[in-house]
Amino acid sequence: MTSNPTAHSTKLHSEIVSFGREIFRDIGEEQPSAFNKNYWTGRIMEWSMTQPDFKTNMFRLVDVLPSLQSSRAIAAHVHEYLSESAKHIHGLVEWGVSAKPNSLRGKLTSAVVKQSVRQMAQQFIAGETPSSALKQLRRLRKLQLSFTVDLLGEYCLSEKEAEVYMNRYLEALEVFGKEVPAWKESQPIIEGHPGEISPVCVSVKLSALYSQCGPLNYTKSVQVLSDRLRSIARMAKENNALVYIDAEDTAHNPIIYEVFRTVFGEKEFLDFPYPGIVLQAYARESEEILYSLLSFAKERGKPIAVRLVKGAYWDAETVTSNQNDWPSPLYSIKESSDANYEKLSRVLIDNHEYVLPAFGSHNIRSLAFACCYAKEKGLTEKDFELQMLYGMAEPIARAFSKRGYLVRLYVPLGEMIPGMGYLVRRLLENTSNESFLRHTFFDDAEVEELLKEPHLQD
Repeated sequence: MTSNPTAHSTKLHSEIVSFGREIFRDIGEEQPSAFNKNYWTGRIMEWSMTQPDFKTNMFRLVDVLPSLQSSRAIAAHVHEYLSESAKHIHGLVEWGVSAKPNSLRGKLTSAVVKQSVRQMAQQFIAGETPSSALKQLRRLRKLQLSFTVDLLGEYCLSEKEAEVYMNRYLEALEVFGKEVPAWKESQPIIEGHPGEISPVCVSVKLSALYSQCGPLNYTKSVQVLSDRLRSIARMAKENNALVYIDAEDTAHNPIIYEVFRTVFGEKEFLDFPYPGIVLQAYARESEEILYSLLSFAKERGKPIAVRLVKGAYWDAETVTSNQNDWPSPLYSIKESSDANYEKLSRVLIDNHEYVLPAFGSHNIRSLAFACCYAKEKGLTEKDFELQMLYGMAEPIARAFSKRGYLVRLYVPLGEMIPGMGYLVRRLLENTSNESFLRHTFFDDAEVEELLKEPHLQD
């Protein structure tokens, strides 16, 4: 007698919806501080989601702000970018942005804007240096939340910048390796979980380690970045730290995956515990990439970690493809990314002997799917983990953590200028019309709609 796959699918979907409803009940009325209207961040989020012109011009201002050296320049840009949209926001805002740049009111507006943007940055960035981030990282461990630290920085323009960025990684591993294990909070959150072999985990952006990194310089890029990743991996081994390699845009990803396979396939690093790599579900070729990573793990003879995410470069890659009349390498409809995410989650769980799956999302449907399918396949909470972004989904993180799952927060740290690109991406993500967080915490979308099964659309 054969089993009925339709009934099997229906049963799983019913379990996902039931589990998702429980998570929503646990969250209740609690909001992430990014959406809390008692703070400037929450107010700005609200205005950005209800006033498209304000959103566009506010993010333009945030992006250029680090290069403005005087209060006059800030006030002038505030007036230029926000004077029209402010008329539809709030009388006090309109009063501030209409000030003449050289006036006392202009100076006051400049100070308020700088402070407001700094507060937004602090919402998503834990500190400027490894030492300054220790307090926030320890707070997370006290809350029974794990972390991986991201050192903010976009593509570097010179080898001098690359060297500075490289040294920041080495410093971070040394500081965290010395300080974090000494905390009483650093005892394993879940005993025996591979993700808790060490409380120290760092995420690495490879493209920022080499100024000439690019597809037209593929061979040299792989060679140079492999050498530099080896140095980071050695420091990580010395300090008993875990490492994830971040995926980036489509042009750089082939280099990134090749460097990962090159370094962690070498004899020196075969004993490196669960080296992590990121897979983006919005990429049309993501399934092919996943199977190549599984083949690599089998050849290596030791498991790797795979962080599955939707992807963070959709806007930029879509614009680039449209401008050049190229077919997009990404799914154009968000529901397709969600559906592919569930498909890839199945593959990861089905191959858990070769990988430690890490499901990175704020979408409760996506996370509930991973948890329920893992349970159906006989996995326990020790066989995978969940990951979310620092400052964006605290109620969701706590809800899953309280149910016995290991939740790891992706925690950025760095100065305001290199962090501005990250900040703008997070603001765009939070206020997107298709953002799960927006529908959950701002629009109050119906739970049944948020838990609906996604299907491939394109």
